[in-house]
Amino acid sequence: MKKQLLYKFSIVCALIAVLCSCNKDPEYFSLPYNADEMHIQSSVQEIVLDKSLGNKPAVTFTWSKATSPVSPDDEVTYKLCFYPASMKDQRSAYIDAGKQLSLTLTHDEFNSMLARWALPGQSVRVIAQVVSEFHNESRYVRPEVSTIELTATGYEKYPTYLYMIMTDSETGAVTNQRLEQRQLGTGIYEATVNLKACSYHFTTSEEAYPVYGMDVNGDGQQMAYVSEGDYTEFENLFTGRRTIIVDTNPEYNDCRVLDIVTLPSPDVIWICGNGCSVGWNTNTPDGHMDMVGSAREPYYYAWTGEFIAGGEIKIGLGGGWGDNFFFAPEDHADPLTDHRLNMYRLQGAGGDIKWVPSVSGRYTFTLCLLATDLHTTFEPAE
Repeated sequence: MKKQLLYKFSIVCALIAVLCSCNKDPEYFSLPYNADEMHIQSSVQEIVLDKSLGNKPAVTFTWSKATSPVSPDDEVTYKLCFYPASMKDQRSAYIDAGKQLSLTLTHDEFNSMLARWALPGQSVRVIAQVVSEFHNESRYVRPEVSTIELTATGYEKYPTYLYMIMTDSETGAVTNQRLEQRQLGTGIYEATVNLKACSYHFTTSEEAYPVYGMDVNGDGQQMAYVSEGDYTEFENLFTGRRTIIVDTNPEYNDCRVLDIVTLPSPDVIWICGNGCSVGWNTNTPDGHMDMVGSAREPYYYAWTGEFIAGGEIKIGLGGGWGDNFFFAPEDHADPLTDHRLNMYRLQGAGGDIKWVPSVSGRYTFTLCLLATDLHTTFEPAE
């Protein structure tokens, strides 16, 4: 009897041991973290970014060299990312620093990151993180990480509107013209106005500053952003209807006064004829020519479709046959080789002169409606 009790007790103990072992967390292999040898530093602890200094250095990060724990001969490269201290999931893309032990961001580069995390003028605590990558041929080595925190305040990069402040050269009268973005967030502004001889500059609001004036070291189109003090006016000698296009992006930062052909009806432009798949049908969706230029170049219109060798085509600008057309520069001109484009007209002002393509297939027929450079292109479509 005692032996049976002892046996049963042993069984119970074994079961308890098994159950206890099932509740124990499994142990996995893990790579050890490397101690921070880099000790990243920032040139500033707090910064208010300044749009007028867009391409100038704003902050520089430096760090010490990291050493591979596997082999001192391993190549080490570095990359950095940034994120708000309160939102670690909002990391920026990594910036490759290569083998360098420093990275400098301009006001514009840093501001582009801040714009994702805070409103203009709002301070945000930012974490800068440098990651070292060890390049070992035989095994993976866990990267080393170093972080530092700083406070940054950004600026409004693209206001909704710009304002063109013009001073008449004869009377001294000051007028105000608002420029809008074709597409919000591009930083490219546009307005079509009837110009007289005048001097002008641009403001980002109806306040006197900040100002976009002319860059005296530029080509006459380049702009200088001035937050206070003196600035240089642009000078206009044109008279008549012109389109003003202002690009505030750092790679351009310019103001252009362009003579763009004004269509009789805005954006009503279509192709027709038996030299294309549209046929002799007026103002159809299938024949509509789209504006294909960027916000910097809103004077390109194109149609892509099937063309038929030996057939005729022309470009309509209204609702029907009695409206204006773009006609070929001469009868039976081949759009493949003849890229001349004359101003649109009525049929009775010069005859029903059409293009005749020499090739069949899918092509893109493009019109450049810049009055100083009217021309066409005719290229195979992808």
